[in-house]
Amino acid sequence: MSLTDSNRIFGIPEIDEPIATALPPGWFAVLSGSSASGAPLLAKQFAHAGVGTVPVLFYTTYERTMDVKQVFEDFGWDPSAIQIVNLADEYYERVLVRGLEVATARERGLSLSQLTAESPVDHIGSAFSLTSRMLSDLAAIDTPFRLVLDSVDFFFEVLNPADVTTVARQIRYRCQTIGGHAMLAVHSRAHDPRIVGALEDLADVVVDLKATPHGRGYEHTLYVEKVRNRPDLQRIARARVTEAGWQVDERDEPPAVHSPTPP
Repeated sequence: MSLTDSNRIFGIPEIDEPIATALPPGWFAVLSGSSASGAPLLAKQFAHAGVGTVPVLFYTTYERTMDVKQVFEDFGWDPSAIQIVNLADEYYERVLVRGLEVATARERGLSLSQLTAESPVDHIGSAFSLTSRMLSDLAAIDTPFRLVLDSVDFFFEVLNPADVTTVARQIRYRCQTIGGHAMLAVHSRAHDPRIVGALEDLADVVVDLKATPHGRGYEHTLYVEKVRNRPDLQRIARARVTEAGWQVDERDEPPAVHSPTPP
């Protein structure tokens, strides 16, 4: 199966080709790895791999939009071909700023009716919902798509854990219904392992990127930990960053030393 079609995953032939043959038309993936491991770059590379075949949506929850675009440009990827949505900025503007306005008004001794009268109408709207924001975008797409949420850590901060898994289920259902490809990135190791495990159980593909100290630098290892119904496709590969993004060494051998990071 050629990587010139819609089955590109990361744009890494050694990883993509075996996995693509085992996946259904629509699938859902989980990428784990701390920010220091280089997982954020791999999430962007996953988004770029869909450009030219389907609409691509990239939701960032911790980086500035300009910084996300800069990374795409640094690796020769066209950010204009990707719909970049900054959920953290929207949450700040729609929820946190409003909270600050209310707190300030209360310090000034204003009542709720006075605050409502003084505030612009567009600031009084219904509560902003992260889940509705994403799902409304998906509902507007009736063709195959590619979606990246980098990262789901922010959702764990502002939503109940059960709501996070519900969002994942809805995204996965949409993927299965219209042939989408979605990836949720998890960077923090502080989450409840049961909740992260629930996300991985939902996933068709689970990939983990780790960085291990080696000499004066770090050795990176890419783990394909799950391919649904195909345990024979699990793999450990050395990884390195090139001008084209993450690639794996052609030598099909695991690193000499690896100690899994405890959850």
